[in-house]
Amino acid sequence: MIFRSLVFLWFVFITSALGNKAPPNDTRIVGGVTVDIENHRYQGSLQRWNRHICGVTLISTRWVLTAAHCTVVQISDNPKVPPFHAFTVRFGSSYMQSEGFVYSVSRVIDHPSYEVFALDNDVSLLQLSRDVEISSTIEPIALIDENQALVPGSTCTITGWGAVSFGGPAAAVLQRAFVPLISQETCNEYYTAIYQYSVISKNMICAGSPYGGRDACQLDSGGPLVNNGVLVGVVSWGYQCARPQAPGVYASVLAYRQWIRETTGI
Repeated sequence: MIFRSLVFLWFVFITSALGNKAPPNDTRIVGGVTVDIENHRYQGSLQRWNRHICGVTLISTRWVLTAAHCTVVQISDNPKVPPFHAFTVRFGSSYMQSEGFVYSVSRVIDHPSYEVFALDNDVSLLQLSRDVEISSTIEPIALIDENQALVPGSTCTITGWGAVSFGGPAAAVLQRAFVPLISQETCNEYYTAIYQYSVISKNMICAGSPYGGRDACQLDSGGPLVNNGVLVGVVSWGYQCARPQAPGVYASVLAYRQWIRETTGI
């Protein structure tokens, strides 16, 4: 995570100076296929100053869930939250930058315990300025409930418009890949081997093949991890993209279920 964080903090600083608004982590869909938004109607594009920066998930007609590192601009050690009017959300389109419907954002609520460098508690809620209209291309997804269990080895779905290879170009059309859940113990073993210390908190879950090949990457941050038709994770971070024994790391929706309910009523 140190490698990814430092690289992308530098990337955000440089690209922000150049006007290319990009998220501060390395998460996109690798090894996926092109899909239609009708199959993933909860998926949206978070845009800052009208440019895609992250994925979002529609969880009600007025609220969306994303990653906190998508809404906090990190310059050196001073996190700054852009004005909420900088953000818009596009729903109902398979395309990153066109078609569908664009909604302005009226509130940005980052998790109060978000840790910038550890990327712990990496979740943020956005309230839209108006309700979305449910249609064949737009529909909220249910959240995992506290009485539901996550089973390692079960198949999850990831979607997004991120890069299709590490450091490569973003996808103009929505991509999807299937990845298996990995136990927290196994994930911690993988990342301890990479960083020489434990980096997986109780608020994180992991998904990906031990052989690599399928993952999220740049510009997929904040997007959905779906298991059995419910939202279970938010794309957060990882070591490069689709590397063997370096699965994608996601903020666990289960860990934030109470906070989401208290904040939104959902």
